[in-house]
Amino acid sequence: MRKHSRYFWVFLLAVLSMLLIYAFAAQNTVDSSYAGDGTGSVVGYFVKDITYTLDTADPSKIASVQFTLYQDVAGTTLATATEVYAGLSDGGGTWTWSNQCTGGPSTWTCNFPGGVPVGPVTQLRVVAAQ
Repeated sequence: MRKHSRYFWVFLLAVLSMLLIYAFAAQNTVDSSYAGDGTGSVVGYFVKDITYTLDTADPSKIASVQFTLYQDVAGTTLATATEVYAGLSDGGGTWTWSNQCTGGPSTWTCNFPGGVPVGPVTQLRVVAAQ
């Protein structure tokens, strides 16, 4: 009889251990969410009507740039973006980026705190997303 009671206690201990492990694992849940990976086409915007504004305190610097985003090259369909940034480059790989641009949904103004020297600027890059 003693032999059977030892097996009973070992079995009971094993079952309790499994229940505790299951209970602990069940607490490690994650809320449902959407996530994914894949491919899709990215269609760019056309930037037109570009206007540079010089710094009033130092006219040798660009204070801001304003432009309009279009969906077609003809400039007939205005684009709707929600987040826009602009960068000015000296052509040698050095970029100065604006704060987040204001305006929208199609005409944007991007400010460059401290200004950007006019002389070396050769490129404008606009980053926009819906």
